[in-house]
Amino acid sequence: MLSNVYKNIIKVEETRKVYFEEKSAEEVWRDVMAKDHSSMQALCTAMSKLVYEVGVPKWLVHMSANILYHTVYRWWGHFTHESDYLAHQFSGMSPSLMAFLQRQYTLAHMGCSVVMAWDEKDKQMLCFRSLDWKGSDDIAKSTRKFSFINRADEEVAQIAGITAMVGVLTGVKKGFSIAINYAPWKRSARFKSDPTFLIRKLLEDEGVNSYTEALQEVQSWETGSPCFISLCGVEKGEACVVELGHKGVVHVRYMDEGGLLIQTNHYDLQGSPFIHHNEAAYSEDEVAQMDEQQWYDSELLRNSQQRYKLLDSFMQETKDVPMPEKLVLAYKQVPVLNWETAQWVLMKPSMGELDVYACTDK
Repeated sequence: MLSNVYKNIIKVEETRKVYFEEKSAEEVWRDVMAKDHSSMQALCTAMSKLVYEVGVPKWLVHMSANILYHTVYRWWGHFTHESDYLAHQFSGMSPSLMAFLQRQYTLAHMGCSVVMAWDEKDKQMLCFRSLDWKGSDDIAKSTRKFSFINRADEEVAQIAGITAMVGVLTGVKKGFSIAINYAPWKRSARFKSDPTFLIRKLLEDEGVNSYTEALQEVQSWETGSPCFISLCGVEKGEACVVELGHKGVVHVRYMDEGGLLIQTNHYDLQGSPFIHHNEAAYSEDEVAQMDEQQWYDSELLRNSQQRYKLLDSFMQETKDVPMPEKLVLAYKQVPVLNWETAQWVLMKPSMGELDVYACTDK
């Protein structure tokens, strides 16, 4: 356990196997279901409550989910047979509501912080990400390391997984890593694939094994909502953030010669065509008056630039500390660490491996 005043940060040791090439959803999820059924039920219940708490009447949530399921998800949705199977395993969960919950990255707001850096000592690229989402404690308790296994019983990718989630937020295979961050674009949902499904399909694709190949694929995506996709490769400088907008408009920000690239939850201030969508940052007067607890509890879209500045200055100024330890220390800073922090993930694309940490409330 990594000591912190706000969170219990616990390394996840157990790995679950996901047999992604099996035809039946029951076979795909057999290992996770056998070991984590109670966790999956608890998470589904908690996520349902979060949806009901946004102020929309419960009956309207179910009606909307039912209409979307029968008009869109059943016919064009990815992994619908898997979400249908999961729905039948848990009480109080209809196939339409389960499919609706699986698409919450398109429909919900959350924050995240990603740092991609060159480790000069070990001569490798590293990517460290924090997943910040409402219901963080429930997500942390349902956090597992997933190993995606093909029919030849070979590991194709490692995933920082959430037990009842069929999409992927964070993953790595030998050659590149990928992570998604929420982008501040209001009224942005479209009838396109949830980006977490596209990330899963990319990691499952055994024909895509390098940073260059992954970047080519990601730039062609049309997603259900705009988002930031962080890609990290093997060679020094192989890192970028892809800003996916609507109608195929894409902006890519590449790692500079300093071997450092950071992404939080705002568009590139130095050249993004989407900059007008950025949430207003806290004013100088507000920043001057806020103490650490207030920063910890602050709004993630409004503190995005503060998180960026903290990570950038710490990574630039801290010397003579091994890179993995340096990243951990950087992410312990508030509000990089905040009330919605659920996971930390350290990815090593040269080895196709990741370390997963669950960040539970104290």
